[in-house]
Amino acid sequence: MKALIVDDEADIGLMVSRFLQKSGVEAEFVTRIGAAREKMAQKAYQIYFLDLHLPDGTGFDLMEEIATQNGQARVIVISAYDGLEETRTAAAHGIRHFIKKPFSKSQVIQAIQDIA
Repeated sequence: MKALIVDDEADIGLMVSRFLQKSGVEAEFVTRIGAAREKMAQKAYQIYFLDLHLPDGTGFDLMEEIATQNGQARVIVISAYDGLEETRTAAAHGIRHFIKKPFSKSQVIQAIQDIA
């Protein structure tokens, strides 16, 4: 299983990558929407961890490409913003997993188990 983490905070991306790798998931991270699109053009991922507020857009901007590439891919939002608008937008995109920053390793592992 392969995961792509899109978060502009490098320490968060590294941390989630390590959590996933220890759980047997191949993980990569990028800090921009543009870099995520480049990675997605090179390979398919089954899991996406998306931050909402990025310098070049929002994690939701990737939803069309994710659906086109792999309609079965699972998306988990990781964000400090968990307001009603963000939650509704996530639900409209079929995203059922929303992890609020700061988060723990157990929350990341639980999210992976929930989507498996």
